[in-house]
Amino acid sequence: MTDFTTATASCVERLQDLIRIPSTNPPEDLGGAAGNDPTGGETAAARYCADVLTGAGIGAEVLEAAPGRGCCFARLRATVANPLPPLILLSHLDVVPVEAASWSRDPFGGELVDGIVWGRGAVDMKDMVAMELTVMELLNASGMERQRDLIFAGVADEEAGGTFGASHWVTARPDLFGSAAGVAAAALNEVGGYSMVVGDERYYTIQVAEKGIIWTRLLAEGVAGHGSMPHDANPTIRLAEAVARIAALEPSGTPPPVVKDFFAGLGLADAFAARADSVAAARTLIDARVSDPALRRSLAAMLVDTITPTVIRSGSKMNVIPGTGMGEVDVRTLPGTDQEALLERIRTAAGPDVRVEALHRLPPVEADAAAEIVGLMTDALVQADPQATPLPMMITPGTDAKALATIGIPTYGFAPLRLDADMPFLSLFHGHDERVPVSALAFGLPVLYEVVSRFVGVDGADR
Repeated sequence: MTDFTTATASCVERLQDLIRIPSTNPPEDLGGAAGNDPTGGETAAARYCADVLTGAGIGAEVLEAAPGRGCCFARLRATVANPLPPLILLSHLDVVPVEAASWSRDPFGGELVDGIVWGRGAVDMKDMVAMELTVMELLNASGMERQRDLIFAGVADEEAGGTFGASHWVTARPDLFGSAAGVAAAALNEVGGYSMVVGDERYYTIQVAEKGIIWTRLLAEGVAGHGSMPHDANPTIRLAEAVARIAALEPSGTPPPVVKDFFAGLGLADAFAARADSVAAARTLIDARVSDPALRRSLAAMLVDTITPTVIRSGSKMNVIPGTGMGEVDVRTLPGTDQEALLERIRTAAGPDVRVEALHRLPPVEADAAAEIVGLMTDALVQADPQATPLPMMITPGTDAKALATIGIPTYGFAPLRLDADMPFLSLFHGHDERVPVSALAFGLPVLYEVVSRFVGVDGADR
């Protein structure tokens, strides 16, 4: 029998160690934080993963697409002749920067207080990194016969689109993501697997789809001058008015079937149906049934393409009219949306005085919600928590699933965590006071191990 109590303790320690390596993206000088390397935090995290795996008798390598942008790859090979295609345990090692003054605790301290691990990356996604490392160790120690290779891929740069991480390596080294049997059959990744409460019922998400991305820049030009002599060619005004028009665009897009089924499973079929007539009406129904404000926002964003202005920069001095202004807009598109057509709507709304540029464009992705591995996830969750209901779903952010999709690998979000109803889980992604309960890891580790061992192990193997 696998000793999950000891394994969970190791998993928690690894999460703390990883948090103490400030692998921020973009890299930044953090003034002596534990493990601080202002240019190589991702490589430091990758080396940590390699050391853990090597210490467990699993060969691992650290690869850099650029100095400091390290990734860790490792592989447990199949033990049978004519193996099936591999399974990938995918994770990203980078984290977003912090506003340390807004945190209750050191964001890179990895503190364990009253059964909670605190720090940047606790939920996004060093908790999953720690669980995946521990699953690799446990599976290797089990002596189980394996019908597939099991690949660990801890990559850099997910938070900025993957240029120095997954997107680079699927092109430069596709062999890292497959075997002689072919490209991987599936990858397990972040975000899905967590519990949530709607009404009095508990549900677990299994991520099978995600929205597309268009990161968009607005550029306004005008005439510089003295602030005491206003004129009509002020780029600050042009930019502000363009942003207001863009934000006021009518919602677009048609949700895929997985969203309709997800809403029905949550008892929100009427909210989904109301969306056809009025997005506002759908949001009203969601708000009346769902207590978690972050979950309300997430559900509403599943129903439409979203256009969110996030950055406005114009001018540097009170009494100077600037010559230029810049804004940034985060656009997320549903499967089936024509991204170019949506960009054209944004350009029209911006007007002739503001140029619209798509800086980074990634398509939505969808995987088979009826795949074998989804059934294994469902079974493992129900076995661990018989009172809850697992549901396939689409997430509104983007992940490295997009990179793996380019070489034909379906990716599923499955970082299983059982959370108390009052845990503000979704708001902790990129938020202050990021943290995860040890109890959630103690629940999730055996569930993840069960899914991996059943998919990778030979039928009938002793687990």
